[in-house]
Amino acid sequence: MFFENLTVDRLIIHEVHRRLDDRQAVQPIYGNQLLSLSAEAMDFFRERVVAALGSNSQSMQMAISPVIAGCALEVAADLLAADDTSFVALSCRYADKLTSAQSARNIPGGVVVVFTGSAGNPARRVAGVIKAETHSGFRHTQTLQVQYLKDLFLGPQTKLFKIGAFLYDGVAPRSAMPSGWEAVIYDKQMTPKNRDGAANYFYEAFLGCAIPVNSAQLTRRFFEGTREFINATDVSDERKADLLTGLYTYLKVDKSPTLELATFSSQYLDTDMKDDYETFMLAKSFPSNAVAKDTSDIQAYLKRRRLKFSRDIQLSAPPDAFAELIQVRSIEGDGPGEGQAWTQITIRDRVRDQE
Repeated sequence: MFFENLTVDRLIIHEVHRRLDDRQAVQPIYGNQLLSLSAEAMDFFRERVVAALGSNSQSMQMAISPVIAGCALEVAADLLAADDTSFVALSCRYADKLTSAQSARNIPGGVVVVFTGSAGNPARRVAGVIKAETHSGFRHTQTLQVQYLKDLFLGPQTKLFKIGAFLYDGVAPRSAMPSGWEAVIYDKQMTPKNRDGAANYFYEAFLGCAIPVNSAQLTRRFFEGTREFINATDVSDERKADLLTGLYTYLKVDKSPTLELATFSSQYLDTDMKDDYETFMLAKSFPSNAVAKDTSDIQAYLKRRRLKFSRDIQLSAPPDAFAELIQVRSIEGDGPGEGQAWTQITIRDRVRDQE
C-alpha cells in the first residue's frame, strides 16, 4: 500500500472558479499562508487521503507523461525542495494549472488543497493536490483558513473530490524525470469496470498523467468494441445471435492465451464484414497485433449469455451451453403479428424444471 504511514508537513488551500458564460477563465483566489491544523483535523485529513488513495476500486496508479516545462510533476519536485515561503508561492501554480485545465463551462469550481509529506515503508516523499467541490456546508475565511476541515471534503458529499499524488523515491536525479516518480489518482467516478470514467481534465490536462493500458483493459475494449460492431451490423437477428455467441466463445471457451482481430474475424465473421470490423476496432484504439487475454474486468458479462424480448421475457445460459444447445432463428410472424419478424428458439434438451 503506497500511503501507509502518511505524514503531512505542509498544507495550503487556494480557490478556483467555474468559467464565465463566455468561457473566459476566472482568476483563482490564492491562499497566502500555510494552514495550521489541530491534531484532530490533521488526523482526519490523513485518514481521508489514505482511505481514498488506498482504495483499489476508485484509485489507480497512473502513467506519467513525458516531462515538459511547467508540468504538474515539475511543480511537485519544486514543492518538495522548497522552503515554507517558496512553497506558498509555488503551490499557486497548481491553482493556475487547474483553472486552465477546466476548459469546459460545466466543470464546477472548488478549492485546491496542496500538501507535501511522506508515505510508505520505506518512506517516500509525497506531493499531493486535491480538488474539492464546495457545497453548502463549506466555510472559510477571507484568508482561506478552514474553520472546520470536515466541511471541506470530509462531509457527506465525498464523491465531490479528486486527489492526485506524486511519490518520489529520493534517488533518481531531476534530469531523469519521470524516472523515480510514481503517480496515483483517486476519482469517485473511476471503477474497476470503467476506468475511463475518471475526469480526463483532472488526471490528464491538469496532472499530465494517463491511464495505463494493460491486458485486462485491452480485453474489455475488445469485448465492448466487438459487441458494438455486431449490434450495429445490418444482418438478421439470427445472424447477430450467432456472431455474439462467437464472441463469447472466443473470450471464454477458446483457450488461446491471446486475442487478435484477424483471428476473430477469420473464425467468426462473414467475409464482407472483416475489413469494416478491423477498421472499426482500430478506430477504437485496439491494436492490430495479438494481445494477452485477461478477462478479469469482464467476468460478470461472460458468466451468462442473454437474449431479451419485450414484456420482460429473457433467455439466459452459460456461453458454452448457449453455443452447444440453443439455436436462434428469425421467422415471419403470422396471426396478430403477421408481417413482423418473430424469433424461433430451439433448445436441444427437454424441460428439467419449472416454476
